[in-house]
Amino acid sequence: MFRKLLALTVAALMVAAFSAVPNANAAPVSGSLQLDIVITPDCGDVFSPLFGFTQFLPCPKVTGTFVKVEADLALTLSISGLDITSTSVFTFKGIEFEALRIVATVGALTVRTNLIFAPSVWEIEQERSTSTLTSARYCINFQNPGDVTPPFLNCPAADGTLFFLLEDVGVYHPIIQNLILAVIADGSNMLDGPLYFIKKVVDLNLNIAGLVLSIRGLFANLGTATTPSFNTGLVLALEGQTVSGITVRAETYFGARQGLECFAECKPVERTRGGKVVKSFTVQEEKLFIRNLTVAGITNNIRAEFQFFNGDLFPAGLTYFEWNQRFRVAPWNLSVSNTIRFDGTLVPRFDFLQTSVKVGDLTVTAFFLYYLRSTGTFEAQLAEFVTSFDPPGVTVTSDLTLCTETLFVPFCSGGVDEHDIYLSAAVGNFTFDARFIFFGLFNNFSEVWFDLTYKLAPGVDLANSYVIDADSLEAFSFRLTWKF
Repeated sequence: MFRKLLALTVAALMVAAFSAVPNANAAPVSGSLQLDIVITPDCGDVFSPLFGFTQFLPCPKVTGTFVKVEADLALTLSISGLDITSTSVFTFKGIEFEALRIVATVGALTVRTNLIFAPSVWEIEQERSTSTLTSARYCINFQNPGDVTPPFLNCPAADGTLFFLLEDVGVYHPIIQNLILAVIADGSNMLDGPLYFIKKVVDLNLNIAGLVLSIRGLFANLGTATTPSFNTGLVLALEGQTVSGITVRAETYFGARQGLECFAECKPVERTRGGKVVKSFTVQEEKLFIRNLTVAGITNNIRAEFQFFNGDLFPAGLTYFEWNQRFRVAPWNLSVSNTIRFDGTLVPRFDFLQTSVKVGDLTVTAFFLYYLRSTGTFEAQLAEFVTSFDPPGVTVTSDLTLCTETLFVPFCSGGVDEHDIYLSAAVGNFTFDARFIFFGLFNNFSEVWFDLTYKLAPGVDLANSYVIDADSLEAFSFRLTWKF
């Protein structure tokens, strides 16, 4: 019943938006419609990295397929400083997700309200490794209804696979991310229930003389449609900039922690960031950011994180400190960025060095990673070299990752962990992108990604993507996007 009510509400909004006024200038209406069709053969190995499959039969000439169809509809009505946006996701199961966003601006005050309705929710917390303090990883803190653990890990275990499926860091093609998340959510019965109110997010931003005060209220229903259980969180942020350009920002989390919330099948439009609620409305975390602090031509950026509870991985107090330095050597056109990560005792654990030089259409970027071993000495973890040639209309990029750590050497071919080659070209209304992945210099071919986009008309794009491994077609998709 609620699905039908939401569908009627969306339809009423469309009719009212177009019929209330005779032209778009009186009450501007904008929006977008995106139709996605993703297909994969049922003999492919799309899910093997996640579920641990080790052997597959080759695809026959004629085989069955899995098909995923969805449509995303976004409509925005703008009236005198008030924007009302409805975002709906439709699949074979009907309406899967509905969000209503209201943005109002009154002088220096901006208020944003998000209301989210879905059949299920994933609470995802952000974790870091206690040893190397590498990039943050995710873990499942709560889900309702259903259970996605396994295949994912419960907190506090940091789950790299979950992170790679949610973030576009090049491990999985977006259509593979889309397929895997949908299959897991559907298999866990997280898409079959009625839509119910799950979350409300209210953001207030007040800008006074360059000082920005932000208040984010989080209201989450961690119960069910029939027996709701509401929890409240609050994130306070204060940000200011000095005359010299130094920016200082402080964030305090009450009844909330860093992380995100996913709804339904957790596709990008079905995620909210900026904090997740916990059951105790007490001070949980504090974050301090200092940016653009320039000393002797070196720009420094600092990030410090504190927690006020004894967690499973870190005790209360300072848990993470990051110091980034950037500078440029003008005569050589060389850019250098170095990031050091410290633990709660300010012992350096991890260092990430990036250098880049540009000569004409050629750009070479080198990445070096160092981490602190149990012996107390630093060792190089990997070195990556990205070479990009960018003449007009065409871009060719080589991304070469070397095996510099003894752990990787037995698994590498000639000292190369992975070699990716990117090709990108644009001719008129046609855009072509390709990525070739090798687990060696030019041997041990893994897969290739093809992405084609064609502009059919102003505001109308047609996209086609293919993921092909060494043995078969893993998946392909068609996407039609209409912006109006």
